[in-house]
Amino acid sequence: MAEDDAVGRRAITVSESLETRLRSALSQHQTVLVTFAITLVVFLVYNFLGPPATIFNNFVLLGDAFLHGRVEIVDAVDPSHIEYALNNGKLYIIPPPWPAIILLPGILIFGLDLNQTLAGAVLGAIAAAIAFSVVRSMTERLSTQIWLTALFFFGTVYFYAAADGSVWFFSHTVAVLFLFAAIYFTIVRKNPLIAGLCLGAAFWTRQPTILTLPFFLIMFSDQWLRPPAAGSLIERINLKPLLQLGSGIGVFVLASFAYNFARFDTPLDASQHHLPERVRAQPWFNHGPFDPRYISRHVTVFFESMPIVQSQAPYILPSWGGMAFWASTPAFFYALFNRVRDRRLIILGIGIIAVTTAIIISRAIASYWDAGWATYTFPSKINIAPFYLLILAAIYLGRKDKLVLACWAAIIPTALMLFTFAGTGFSQFGYRFALDFMPFLFLLTIKAMGPDLKWHHKTLIVASIVANLWGVVWIHQFAQSGYLGLEWVRF
Repeated sequence: MAEDDAVGRRAITVSESLETRLRSALSQHQTVLVTFAITLVVFLVYNFLGPPATIFNNFVLLGDAFLHGRVEIVDAVDPSHIEYALNNGKLYIIPPPWPAIILLPGILIFGLDLNQTLAGAVLGAIAAAIAFSVVRSMTERLSTQIWLTALFFFGTVYFYAAADGSVWFFSHTVAVLFLFAAIYFTIVRKNPLIAGLCLGAAFWTRQPTILTLPFFLIMFSDQWLRPPAAGSLIERINLKPLLQLGSGIGVFVLASFAYNFARFDTPLDASQHHLPERVRAQPWFNHGPFDPRYISRHVTVFFESMPIVQSQAPYILPSWGGMAFWASTPAFFYALFNRVRDRRLIILGIGIIAVTTAIIISRAIASYWDAGWATYTFPSKINIAPFYLLILAAIYLGRKDKLVLACWAAIIPTALMLFTFAGTGFSQFGYRFALDFMPFLFLLTIKAMGPDLKWHHKTLIVASIVANLWGVVWIHQFAQSGYLGLEWVRF
């Protein structure tokens, strides 16, 4: 009898093990199918709604130059049609070259006919697959995972950038892809070396992204910083993970040094100091490429800039000058409410946001219609002050949460550096420079929304998608084709 019970128990154990394995296999199969579907949908939408090609195919030109053993551009190119740096009579592409290196297989096959815009749609779709894996690690419900992935890839300015494909936007497309890859190998598959390589690749695409390094240092602290019981601070430090992370980044830093030395006889990137005279003579460049006095320009675009309102069709136009982050992606408001549990604080924060945004919108409408009462709205500094307070409160309240602290440690230094640049990103939809730290703003939004999306979460996600779809269609489709003979975008 005892033997029968033992056999029965073993049979039950085997059955339960087989059932667990079957469920795991089905779950993995479902994940693969959903990931493939998301990748395909993102590619099709980006490819269909983006322009057919781009004349600003700088990385195709640079990749072709690499294949011919050069770092300068010598083909018959109209210099006014590319952004370039000029040194000793030679033309150089301004952005770092990693996107051109990625395109080398395609250039080997298609040469200068490679469609850089199509390549941008492909890379944007790959970024969606990686980001979906990151989202899956933060929330279990499939519907929530799909909603959140749609938020970033259709509800942020990444939609416009990846669909565009021209030089600066292609850089953003590639940089965001590798930032998500670095995040994946930090919070999903923890590997400091690969995370460092991915961050290094993002750096050699968009240099400001290197300032997101504090995120990775904080998130890997469980590997390189032993518990207090291990001894003194120096004894607690495990150098191996730090060396792995630094080595990954260092590969691209050293490559950058060599590339810049070949162009400018200095290991540092001097391209912004070798811009053509037509750029350096512009009034917005009056203090050189970088200066703290430019910060107010970026603050205005990032927090206050609105669409252009007019009395004739099409009535509301995107502005090439940019648009506030909360206007292009209102769902990012949730990033400011991590770790806030007091309902009264939430209501107060929502009230501050509502009043502030209402003032900015009303002033924008009044100024566009030249209404006299526009002069009675609050000055810009007062309009923006509530955002500063909310950001400081978000950092303070989230300081004990490792992920929240790490995200803000990446966002703040990167944003401050970007704000010192002479240009504010024009021509653009939204504020494209925010893409250098947007994946971390996205992580904060995911964490604040939680595993179960409420109606107000979904409402702002839909609003974000509609806003970015409007920008993409108005600019990439209607403006480029001159649809109905109307003006669809302007400064």
